Amino acid sequence: MLIYDVFGRHIGVQRKDGRWLVFRVDMSERKFSRLYDVIIPDDLTEVEISGWLDDIFHEAATATHPDVRRMHKK
Repeated sequence: MLIYDVFGRHIGVQRKDGRWLVFRVDMSERKFSRLYDVIIPDDLTEVEISGWLDDIFHEAATATHPDVRRMHKK
């Protein structure tokens, strides 16, 4: 699973059966819950995901959390 810090919120993205699945991630408890209302187009590459997340969540940007960054691959 790819884990991103999206303006202070942890989002996981996983490729399964040719589709991108999106999850809310609780890093302290290592829990993942599926987010059905966030869609990543299936034709996006792994490199393009952070830009897509930036586009759809940009209103959540703050001075403390100004960007989207990939944390790690789990």
